[in-house]
Amino acid sequence: MTHRILLVLCILCAAAPAQTQRTEPLHTPPLLESPVQDKNFYLLSMLERTPAVKDAVKNDPVLARIASTRLAALDGSSQSCKLDLDCYSAVFTWSDSQSREAATALGDLYRSSVAVRSLVDGPLRDSGMYARFNNLPGDQLLDQAWSECVRGMNHMIAVYGLGKAPRYPAIDSMTYDAKSAAWQHDVQSLTAVLEDDRASLELFFSPSLRFATELLWLNHRDGAGRYEPIEAGENAAAFRRVKSVDWGKYPYSVIVVPGAGNDRPGVRLSPGGKLRDEIAAKHFREGKAPFVLVSGGFVHPERTEFSEAVEMKRDLMTRFGIPADAIIIDPHARHTTTNMRNAARLMYRYGIPFEKKALVTTDLAQSQYIENPAFAKRCIDELGYVPFALLGRASSFDLEFLPRVDSLHADPQDPLDP
Repeated sequence: MTHRILLVLCILCAAAPAQTQRTEPLHTPPLLESPVQDKNFYLLSMLERTPAVKDAVKNDPVLARIASTRLAALDGSSQSCKLDLDCYSAVFTWSDSQSREAATALGDLYRSSVAVRSLVDGPLRDSGMYARFNNLPGDQLLDQAWSECVRGMNHMIAVYGLGKAPRYPAIDSMTYDAKSAAWQHDVQSLTAVLEDDRASLELFFSPSLRFATELLWLNHRDGAGRYEPIEAGENAAAFRRVKSVDWGKYPYSVIVVPGAGNDRPGVRLSPGGKLRDEIAAKHFREGKAPFVLVSGGFVHPERTEFSEAVEMKRDLMTRFGIPADAIIIDPHARHTTTNMRNAARLMYRYGIPFEKKALVTTDLAQSQYIENPAFAKRCIDELGYVPFALLGRASSFDLEFLPRVDSLHADPQDPLDP
């Protein structure tokens, strides 16, 4: 009898999902086949692209039923909704109860499917795209990641379909007038396109995912995908050089330079950006760090054609002679919070020592702002964490800091730079 009890216990232990402790994400950039979608909805991309997992999701009775119900809602909606944007929102948005039903089914699938469990506790955890959940058991990590994806899809639909105000309306709003007949016709046409391509919407989340991401494209809000993969393009030379750096020669790992917004259409780089470059170039020549990391996306003026980071790199090379292999760009950040977050991400992904202090170099006003406790509060309010630990002030322009791993965590509530 004792042997039978032990045998049963062994079987139960083998069948139960492991209570995985926090793991360190891989120090490599994640593969981004479709950068805008992958950055916002990495979980959903992996469910789509991992054949055994995709089959498991398609064949799960509950998730298959949800998929059938949501496709039925799509069928004919371009005719039944006509020009009613709220009607389309009801077709593609997830309610709390719908989201929880799918979450429960995903949790059950995690516990019953080796393929799903292997994806969550392997590539998904390793990616760092949900780094803040890496201390959770796999089923809970999956639950939290799914919830973030749902909130992200709903947010995209509300902001870039219905015209609701985002966190920063002055720079992040939809491009067109949601109340115009032209836009309402566009949404009707988009839905008709999805109906025509119904066969490709295979998984329970596919209609909403496709609708949400297409809305970004229709609004020309594809900034999150521009220049990707950066390590194979603008950052290729610096990415290769990281491996050969003797870090002991330098007091700092990188000099991070946040971009400065421009208020003149057609002007590549603002006066503030040029002055920040000048300070950073001086520090680089003094040997303070082997890399300058410039950060800033397509932000000011709204829908500008110029990325702050790209133009700052151009300025550093042409005006100061700094070589391309000493400059890392982040062409996506839209705020000071994400300047710091994205810099930490690139440092981690490129293998720059996280335990070595870095320098953030900028003008007097922004430097004081980053040092102010109000900025840390803003980071917590908007990101959920502070992406750096300040170590002290090195000069009126410079703050010493250490980056934090939580910075890897993707944020679909900020779809233009998740």
